[in-house]
Amino acid sequence: MLGAVMVILEAIGITKTLGYRRVLASVSLRVARGERVVLLGENGSGKSTLLQLAARVIEPDQGRLSVACSLGFAPEKPDLPDHLLVGEWLDLVASLKGLQRAGELAFGVGELRGTRTSALSLGQRQRVSLAGAWLGDPELLLLDEPTNGLDRETQAELTARLASSTALIATHDRALGRAVGTRAFSLRGGELSALELTSIDLDARRAESDLLGARAPLDDRR
Repeated sequence: MLGAVMVILEAIGITKTLGYRRVLASVSLRVARGERVVLLGENGSGKSTLLQLAARVIEPDQGRLSVACSLGFAPEKPDLPDHLLVGEWLDLVASLKGLQRAGELAFGVGELRGTRTSALSLGQRQRVSLAGAWLGDPELLLLDEPTNGLDRETQAELTARLASSTALIATHDRALGRAVGTRAFSLRGGELSALELTSIDLDARRAESDLLGARAPLDDRR
């Protein structure tokens, strides 16, 4: 608790090396209840690594990380077991969260319950991953490129759901960052820097230009 603000995720001096490359260098970050913190940066800048650390998928080499809440995690590339039906997978996720079963599902995933995960399209896999993250109404959502593969209708639902959520979001989608962000940060060279929300357009476009050689405006790719 910081004054009247409840901090539910706190990272202090987090350092992480993958292989021979230092991905995060003494990163510190707080997320308070009700915030939607947006992480911007080039591919490989450490955004996914920071979310994986927050989700306890991996551990930091140095520093301290504390999470005082329930989590919902949707990674950039959903790793869904191919031999299960969507309903079976989400019931398993629900059980890991202490729920008896998945129950009502967000993002129109109910219609996919009887579909084998190996038969899902990219957008469907993303919807299933997001529905799993939202199961149990977690106090903190960790979302890595959550708009990848989503149609406009699902993107609109995602934006609406985030408006009443607490989240740490890694994204190249500047429209999502503008719509839901309460604070923004840039990751470069393993270091985290605060951004003004009004600079999201500039920072996201710069990251996209670095990736594509400025061949096309960001909106032309969506």
